[in-house]
Amino acid sequence: MEFPRRRFPPTKPGFPLRALIGFLFPHRWKGQFAQATRLLASEAPSGDGLGARLDEWLASPGWEVRNAAVKLIAHVRDEARAPRLLEKLADRSEAGIVRRNAAAALARLRLDGPAVRSALLSALADPYWEVRSEAAAALADLFPPAEDLEGALLHLLYGPRRNGRGRIREGNFEVCMACARGLGHLGLGREAYDALGLLAADDSWLVRSQAAVALVHFAARLPDYLPDARERVRAVDRLSEGAVSYFTHREVLSQALRAVHKNPQGPGPEEIRALYLNPKAGWNHVRRP
Repeated sequence: MEFPRRRFPPTKPGFPLRALIGFLFPHRWKGQFAQATRLLASEAPSGDGLGARLDEWLASPGWEVRNAAVKLIAHVRDEARAPRLLEKLADRSEAGIVRRNAAAALARLRLDGPAVRSALLSALADPYWEVRSEAAAALADLFPPAEDLEGALLHLLYGPRRNGRGRIREGNFEVCMACARGLGHLGLGREAYDALGLLAADDSWLVRSQAAVALVHFAARLPDYLPDARERVRAVDRLSEGAVSYFTHREVLSQALRAVHKNPQGPGPEEIRALYLNPKAGWNHVRRP
C-alpha cells in the first residue's frame, strides 16, 4: 500500500503571549468564535459593524477566531482588509493554519497586485508546509508566467543550488504537488520542464499524477515540448495502490494522454487545468475537463 510522504517542520521555540492568554482564559474568545462560525455558515453575511468585528477578531487571543476572521474576509469579499491578510501571511509567530488561510484568501479575492505577489513569493520559504503549498497554488492562480516565479518554484523544489540541480529536496508531497501545478502554469523553459520530469518519477502517485498533468499543461503553452511530453506522460508509473477500487492516478493519466494525443497541436491550457486535483475536494475526486 502506498502512503504519501509527510514531513513536518520543527516546532518554533517560544510561546506567544496571546496563545497563553487564549489557553488560560478561553471565555474571552469562545463567544467570538461562535459568532464568526455562524457568519461563515451564512451565504451573505452582512450588518453594521462587521468590519469592526473583523478587526477585533483578527487580534483575538484564540487562533481559531483569527482563522475564522481571515476566512470571513474572503467570504464577504472585503478587499479593503487585504493589508491585514498580508500581515497575517508574513507573521511567522502567527498560527500556521492562519498564515495558510491568509494565502488562500488572497487567491479567493483574486488580488493580483505587486504587494500580494511579493508576499506569496516570500511565503514559499515559510517553515510550515501548508503555507508553502498554498502560496505556490495561489501564484499559479493569480499571475502569468514570469522568470522570477519559475525560479522561486524551482528553488522551493531543489533548495540552494549545489553543483547543479537533479534531486528534489522538498520533502512534503503536497508541496511537490503544488509546485507541479505551479510550473505547469508558470514554467518557461527547459529547467522547469525537467523538474516536472523528476516529479513525474516521484515515489508518491499523487505527485506523479499532478506532474503528468503539468507536463501536458506546460506543452500546451509551449508546443515545442509536445512530442517529448507525450513520451514522458506515457512512461509515468501507473501504480497507485490504495484503499479504494477506483484508481484516481490511472484516470488522470488516461485523461492527460487523451488530451495530449487529441490533435497534433496539443490541447488548450484551459482543458488541462481541470485535471489538477483539488485537495479541498479530496484526492480521489477527478474533475472532468
